[in-house]
Amino acid sequence: MAATEAAPRKARDLTKERHRLALIEATADAIVEHGLPNVSVSRILERAGLSRGMVNLHFQSKANLLVEVVRHYSDDYVAHWQAAMAAAGPRPEDRLRALVAADFDPSVLNRRMMAVWMAFRGEAQVSPAYMPFIDSRDARLKAAFTGICAELRDEGPYPSVDPDLAATGFMAVLEGLWNDFHLYPDRFDRDAARGVVMHLARAFFPRHFG
Repeated sequence: MAATEAAPRKARDLTKERHRLALIEATADAIVEHGLPNVSVSRILERAGLSRGMVNLHFQSKANLLVEVVRHYSDDYVAHWQAAMAAAGPRPEDRLRALVAADFDPSVLNRRMMAVWMAFRGEAQVSPAYMPFIDSRDARLKAAFTGICAELRDEGPYPSVDPDLAATGFMAVLEGLWNDFHLYPDRFDRDAARGVVMHLARAFFPRHFG
Protein backbone atom coordinates (compact mmCIF):
# COMPACT_ATOMS: atom_id res chain seq x y z
CA MET A 1 0.00 0.00 0.00
CA ALA A 2 2.81 2.41 0.87
CA ALA A 3 4.49 1.87 -2.50
CA THR A 4 1.14 2.32 -4.26
CA GLU A 5 0.61 5.67 -2.53
CA ALA A 6 4.18 6.88 -3.08
CA ALA A 7 3.94 7.31 -6.86
CA PRO A 8 0.86 9.62 -6.83
CA ARG A 9 2.37 11.60 -3.95
CA LYS A 10 5.60 12.06 -5.89
CA ALA A 11 3.67 13.17 -8.97
CA ARG A 12 1.73 15.70 -6.89
CA ASP A 13 4.96 17.04 -5.40
CA LEU A 14 6.50 17.40 -8.85
CA THR A 15 3.43 19.22 -10.12
CA LYS A 16 3.44 21.50 -7.10
CA GLU A 17 7.10 22.39 -7.63
CA ARG A 18 6.54 22.94 -11.35
CA HIS A 19 3.69 25.36 -10.61
CA ARG A 20 5.77 27.12 -7.97
CA LEU A 21 8.65 27.66 -10.40
CA ALA A 22 6.24 28.73 -13.14
CA LEU A 23 4.92 31.48 -10.87
CA ILE A 24 8.44 32.62 -10.00
CA GLU A 25 9.52 32.79 -13.65
CA ALA A 26 6.28 34.48 -14.69
CA THR A 27 6.77 37.08 -11.96
CA ALA A 28 10.31 37.75 -13.18
CA ASP A 29 9.00 38.21 -16.73
CA ALA A 30 6.33 40.62 -15.48
CA ILE A 31 8.97 42.61 -13.59
CA VAL A 32 11.11 42.90 -16.72
CA GLU A 33 8.16 44.07 -18.82
CA HIS A 34 6.30 46.33 -16.39
CA GLY A 35 8.68 47.15 -13.53
CA LEU A 36 8.36 45.85 -9.99
CA PRO A 37 5.85 48.48 -8.72
CA ASN A 38 3.48 47.62 -11.59
CA VAL A 39 3.49 43.85 -11.21
CA SER A 40 0.01 42.55 -10.48
CA VAL A 41 -1.26 39.05 -9.72
CA SER A 42 -3.26 39.17 -12.97
CA ARG A 43 -0.13 39.88 -15.01
CA ILE A 44 1.72 37.07 -13.26
CA LEU A 45 -1.05 34.54 -13.80
CA GLU A 46 -1.45 35.56 -17.44
CA ARG A 47 2.15 34.54 -18.06
CA ALA A 48 2.11 31.45 -15.87
CA GLY A 49 -1.14 30.10 -17.29
CA LEU A 50 -2.38 29.23 -13.80
CA SER A 51 -5.47 30.07 -11.76
CA ARG A 52 -5.61 32.89 -9.22
CA GLY A 53 -5.74 30.49 -6.31
CA MET A 54 -2.26 29.19 -7.13
CA VAL A 55 -0.55 32.28 -5.71
CA ASN A 56 -2.31 31.84 -2.38
CA LEU A 57 -1.73 28.09 -2.42
CA HIS A 58 2.03 28.33 -2.94
CA PHE A 59 2.94 31.70 -1.42
CA GLN A 60 -0.07 32.97 0.58
CA SER A 61 0.33 36.47 -0.89
CA LYS A 62 1.91 38.47 -3.70
CA ALA A 63 4.34 39.99 -1.22
CA ASN A 64 5.61 36.55 -0.25
CA LEU A 65 5.85 35.58 -3.91
CA LEU A 66 8.05 38.58 -4.64
CA VAL A 67 10.39 37.67 -1.78
CA GLU A 68 10.61 34.11 -3.10
CA VAL A 69 11.49 35.43 -6.57
CA VAL A 70 14.48 37.39 -5.31
CA ARG A 71 15.45 34.51 -2.99
CA HIS A 72 15.31 32.06 -5.90
CA TYR A 73 17.62 34.09 -8.12
CA SER A 74 19.97 34.86 -5.24
CA ASP A 75 20.27 31.15 -4.41
CA ASP A 76 20.93 30.35 -8.08
CA TYR A 77 23.67 32.97 -8.22
CA VAL A 78 25.38 31.68 -5.08
CA ALA A 79 25.15 28.07 -6.26
CA HIS A 80 26.67 29.11 -9.59
CA TRP A 81 29.82 30.71 -8.19
CA GLN A 82 30.21 28.09 -5.48
CA ALA A 83 30.16 25.33 -8.09
CA ALA A 84 32.67 27.20 -10.26
CA MET A 85 35.01 27.70 -7.33
CA ALA A 86 34.72 24.06 -6.25
CA ALA A 87 35.50 22.84 -9.77
CA ALA A 88 38.59 25.04 -10.01
CA GLY A 89 40.67 22.88 -7.70
CA PRO A 90 42.79 23.65 -4.64
CA ARG A 91 45.02 26.47 -5.92
CA PRO A 92 43.78 29.86 -4.70
CA GLU A 93 44.73 31.62 -7.95
CA ASP A 94 42.57 29.17 -9.92
CA ARG A 95 39.66 29.66 -7.54
CA LEU A 96 39.96 33.42 -7.91
CA ARG A 97 39.91 33.15 -11.69
CA ALA A 98 36.87 30.86 -11.45
CA LEU A 99 35.01 33.33 -9.22
CA VAL A 100 35.67 36.15 -11.64
CA ALA A 101 34.70 34.11 -14.70
CA ALA A 102 31.49 32.95 -12.99
CA ASP A 103 30.44 36.54 -12.35
CA PHE A 104 30.56 37.37 -16.06
CA ASP A 105 28.98 34.12 -17.28
CA PRO A 106 26.01 34.90 -19.59
CA SER A 107 23.80 32.62 -17.50
CA VAL A 108 24.27 35.09 -14.64
CA LEU A 109 25.03 38.40 -16.30
CA ASN A 110 22.30 38.96 -18.88
CA ARG A 111 19.62 41.57 -19.54
CA ARG A 112 16.76 39.69 -17.91
CA MET A 113 18.66 38.88 -14.75
CA MET A 114 20.00 42.39 -14.41
CA ALA A 115 16.54 43.90 -14.90
CA VAL A 116 15.17 41.70 -12.11
CA TRP A 117 18.18 42.31 -9.86
CA MET A 118 18.07 46.08 -10.25
CA ALA A 119 14.29 46.20 -9.81
CA PHE A 120 14.54 44.58 -6.40
CA ARG A 121 17.49 46.76 -5.45
CA GLY A 122 15.45 49.82 -6.27
CA GLU A 123 12.73 48.73 -3.84
CA ALA A 124 14.95 47.41 -1.04
CA GLN A 125 14.86 50.58 1.03
CA VAL A 126 11.07 50.47 1.28
CA SER A 127 10.87 46.65 1.33
CA PRO A 128 13.67 45.48 3.66
CA ALA A 129 12.71 41.83 3.14
CA TYR A 130 14.56 42.00 -0.20
CA MET A 131 17.82 43.23 1.29
CA PRO A 132 19.39 39.89 2.32
CA PHE A 133 19.16 38.71 -1.28
CA ILE A 134 20.45 41.76 -3.17
CA ASP A 135 23.17 42.96 -0.81
CA SER A 136 26.36 43.85 -2.68
CA ARG A 137 28.22 42.91 0.50
CA ASP A 138 26.93 39.33 0.55
CA ALA A 139 28.71 37.59 3.43
CA ARG A 140 29.21 34.31 1.56
CA LEU A 141 30.91 35.91 -1.42
CA LYS A 142 32.95 38.18 0.83
CA ALA A 143 34.12 35.17 2.85
CA ALA A 144 35.13 33.33 -0.34
CA PHE A 145 37.16 36.26 -1.64
CA THR A 146 38.71 36.94 1.77
CA GLY A 147 39.75 33.31 2.20
CA ILE A 148 41.35 33.19 -1.24
CA CYS A 149 43.15 36.49 -0.68
CA ALA A 150 44.46 35.25 2.68
CA GLU A 151 45.88 32.11 1.05
CA LEU A 152 47.52 34.14 -1.70
CA ARG A 153 48.92 36.64 0.81
CA ASP A 154 50.53 33.81 2.81
CA GLU A 155 51.83 31.95 -0.25
CA GLY A 156 53.39 35.02 -1.84
CA PRO A 157 54.18 36.17 0.68
CA TYR A 158 52.61 39.59 0.28
CA PRO A 159 52.86 41.04 3.80
CA SER A 160 51.43 44.42 2.79
CA VAL A 161 48.16 42.93 1.48
CA ASP A 162 45.16 42.99 3.82
CA PRO A 163 42.92 40.08 2.68
CA ASP A 164 39.75 41.77 3.90
CA LEU A 165 40.49 45.01 2.07
CA ALA A 166 41.57 43.14 -1.06
CA ALA A 167 38.33 41.14 -1.04
CA THR A 168 36.34 44.36 -0.68
CA GLY A 169 38.24 45.78 -3.64
CA PHE A 170 37.43 42.80 -5.87
CA MET A 171 33.75 42.93 -4.94
CA ALA A 172 33.57 46.68 -5.54
CA VAL A 173 35.08 46.32 -9.01
CA LEU A 174 32.72 43.46 -9.89
CA GLU A 175 29.78 45.51 -8.65
CA GLY A 176 30.81 48.46 -10.79
CA LEU A 177 31.18 46.28 -13.87
CA TRP A 178 27.73 44.77 -13.33
CA ASN A 179 26.32 48.29 -13.22
CA ASP A 180 28.18 49.05 -16.45
CA PHE A 181 26.51 46.05 -18.09
CA HIS A 182 23.11 47.18 -16.83
CA LEU A 183 23.54 50.65 -18.35
CA TYR A 184 25.34 49.66 -21.57
CA PRO A 185 24.59 46.00 -22.37
CA ASP A 186 25.24 46.43 -26.09
CA ARG A 187 28.69 47.89 -25.49
CA PHE A 188 29.75 45.60 -22.66
CA ASP A 189 32.85 43.48 -23.34
CA ARG A 190 33.04 40.46 -21.04
CA ASP A 191 36.67 39.74 -21.85
CA ALA A 192 37.66 43.32 -21.16
CA ALA A 193 35.69 43.24 -17.89
CA ARG A 194 37.50 40.10 -16.77
CA GLY A 195 40.75 41.81 -17.74
CA VAL A 196 39.98 44.72 -15.41
CA VAL A 197 39.51 42.39 -12.45
CA MET A 198 42.60 40.35 -13.26
CA HIS A 199 44.60 43.57 -13.52
CA LEU A 200 43.62 44.18 -9.91
CA ALA A 201 44.67 40.62 -9.06
CA ARG A 202 48.10 41.24 -10.59
CA ALA A 203 48.47 44.42 -8.56
CA PHE A 204 47.75 42.60 -5.31
CA PHE A 205 49.41 39.25 -6.10
CA PRO A 206 52.00 39.74 -8.88
CA ARG A 207 53.77 36.41 -8.44
CA HIS A 208 50.54 34.52 -8.89
CA PHE A 209 49.06 36.56 -11.75
CA GLY A 210 52.14 38.00 -13.42
